[in-house]
Amino acid sequence: MVKKIGFILWNVLIKLQRIFMVITAIATVFLVFGPFALRQMGIPFIAYEEFLLPIAFWMYMLGCSHGSYEKSQITADIMSRILKGKPKMILQVLASITTFILGVLLAYWAWALVQWSLYTGATSSIYKIPIVWGQASILVGLGISSIYNFVYMIKDLRDAFIRPRLTGQQSEGGL
Repeated sequence: MVKKIGFILWNVLIKLQRIFMVITAIATVFLVFGPFALRQMGIPFIAYEEFLLPIAFWMYMLGCSHGSYEKSQITADIMSRILKGKPKMILQVLASITTFILGVLLAYWAWALVQWSLYTGATSSIYKIPIVWGQASILVGLGISSIYNFVYMIKDLRDAFIRPRLTGQQSEGGL
């Protein structure tokens, strides 16, 4: 039952994330093209960057966390190409643990940034859009990335230390 709920939450999270990625991508295109088109018609739209920046932040940070889901970020994993077997699995575990810890640390700093923005009440200069709207995307993106990285870290730990034992016991007649 818990596993089923976990799968449902996992799928809901990724679907919501993809929906918001599409929405922010479309909004970014309109906020880049729209002012240009309006200017050609003689209608000025000043300071559109105040709308564009927070939306672009959301698009970027949701895309970043989606990269964590897909495991498609750029990595420098030359050692995993050289190593085989158990050493390669241990290296993968260390990389997963490091990625998770750094993600949580960065999410904590993002939380402090959001708190500071709420405390100062900073807004954009013309339309008075709260700066926290853009900065909250950093927290959300890193938080979602940390969730994905935690799940993958547990999987890597299981693959490196639990699954080989179970496989070995099964071949010897155990389990």
